[in-house]
Amino acid sequence: MNTTHAKTLTFVIGVCLGVVVGEVSMSASEVAVFAVVLILIQTGLYFWERKREQVSNNEVVAHLFSFPLITILFSLGLFLGIVRVQLVEPKTSFVCESICTFDAKIISSSETKNDYQIFNVHTLSSGSDILDVQVSAPLYPKYQIGETLKISGKVNIPDVIYPHGDTKAFDYESYLRTKNIGSEISYPKIEVINIEAHTFGESLGRWKENLILRIDKYVSPPASSLAGGMLFGASSVSKDLLQTFRVAGLSHIIVLSGFNIVIVIVAILFVLSFLPLLLRIILASVSVIIFVMMVGAEPSVIRATLMAFIALLAMITGREYVARQAFIISLFVIVMYEPYSLLNSVSIHLSFLATMGLVYMSEPIKIFLQKYFPLEKTSSLREIFVTTISAYLATLPYIMYTFGTMSVYALLANILVLPFIPIAMLVSFLIVVGSYLSNTLASLFGFVDTLLINFLIWIARGIESLPFSSFTLTISFAVMCTMYVLIFLFIKYIFFKNKNETNVTYDKDYISDVIPY
Repeated sequence: MNTTHAKTLTFVIGVCLGVVVGEVSMSASEVAVFAVVLILIQTGLYFWERKREQVSNNEVVAHLFSFPLITILFSLGLFLGIVRVQLVEPKTSFVCESICTFDAKIISSSETKNDYQIFNVHTLSSGSDILDVQVSAPLYPKYQIGETLKISGKVNIPDVIYPHGDTKAFDYESYLRTKNIGSEISYPKIEVINIEAHTFGESLGRWKENLILRIDKYVSPPASSLAGGMLFGASSVSKDLLQTFRVAGLSHIIVLSGFNIVIVIVAILFVLSFLPLLLRIILASVSVIIFVMMVGAEPSVIRATLMAFIALLAMITGREYVARQAFIISLFVIVMYEPYSLLNSVSIHLSFLATMGLVYMSEPIKIFLQKYFPLEKTSSLREIFVTTISAYLATLPYIMYTFGTMSVYALLANILVLPFIPIAMLVSFLIVVGSYLSNTLASLFGFVDTLLINFLIWIARGIESLPFSSFTLTISFAVMCTMYVLIFLFIKYIFFKNKNETNVTYDKDYISDVIPY
């Protein structure tokens, strides 16, 4: 393992452990003090050993002092993680058990859920230390981001959800808190006070809503709901269709992913190819920031954005882009920005687990397949299979533990569907662009997109209809950890067995695979 990467990884593991200790332990302050003492002792020993040992061989020196330096980094990360949690400003939930009336502003786009819509509001009478409220309302009238409402009803703490029947509860309240939501209100009385959007973010949100309407105009349902979800994160897919994609193991394709970031960057760099590289990269970065503000800061998008910025920085400086380093740095930034999400955000867990699978498992699995199942004439098929199985293995134990389900044919479904996802997203993007240029052009792209996405739906429904397509399988936390240990040992076995037989470079450029996921 590259020593720089090992040190970075050790530091970030320390940060994550510090966040966990800070959130769950009553002795977090004592642990932080102990970490500082360890840092001082280890730093003193480190420099004392360097001064005492007079070794001319640089490799020996590096070997002698790599362990103390790593322990210093781990202790420093542990301290920073604990301190970051303690610096988090405590927030309270807005609750009224009896009917109350309050003014609030809509801060998220409305999402259609079969026969109702949901959106988030922030109460105007409260400060920044009050969490937002999730509102469930009838489908009509439609509400827009930025509108000011007068709401009357009961505001309650979210109920516990039991995804495994009655055997294990999902902490839905903590999950919503990662989205800054502390309570919910169902079918209240709503009066619109002001329809104007006042901030730049609200204007961007309304622009996104307009772009989704353009897709709905040219793409027939239910394909239109998937197109809007893949391109802009519009969660308007019906419950039945969502369940179909879950059973088929394809639910990840109907939400925002890192591929959206790739589309924005590639489009900007291509259209502005006549400009100097530095200016193109700056404009691409600004466009990505605007896009993220418009669609909302979903974990997969934030992770992909950070990795993309590191890749763009590498282009500017002429340095090599190393996906493993970018992955670790993005994890560190997200954890430090929102430490509460480390333990409670399922979206972040799945996004980073899938990316970790691509970064650390793709190459060993590719070596294994190349050695035992050579596919020289179908290398693209092998790449799809490697990407799919890497992400699948990395997320399967967590999905079984969290949701208690297992999609038997998920590998088959992803291999069949994944080659068409970039094409569908690109065509959806062309619909939006074409809608500003020509109604005929947009209609043509809309027809193609409808056929393509309906084909994906047909595959998902076909997978769902297969026998034993999905079944309930609840595992404990210990079993989940054991499965990950076995997967890790398998990957390490492949690596060491083939270490001397192949010339594998683990610092290869994974931007085409890692960022889009």
